[in-house]
Amino acid sequence: MLKSKLIERLNKIDGDFEVMILDGFNGGGYLRDINLGPCLTSIDSDNVENCADCEGRLAEIVIEMGYGCY
Repeated sequence: MLKSKLIERLNKIDGDFEVMILDGFNGGGYLRDINLGPCLTSIDSDNVENCADCEGRLAEIVIEMGYGCY
C-alpha cells in the first residue's frame, strides 16, 4: 500500500485509536504488503488469551492493519 493511500484511509477514521497490525511471525517474519485495513475492530477474548499486547484490553476499539487477505 502506498503511503498516500494509507494516510488517506487513516484520515477517514474519526478518533485517536491505537494502530495494531496482524502478525503471523512474532514480529520477525518477512516483509509483506499491507492489504487489510486500516479498519476499526474490537479486541476479542481470543486476542486477549493469545496475545500479551491485548491483555486487559477486552472490547477496546483499535485500528487493525495487516496482510494475507487475497
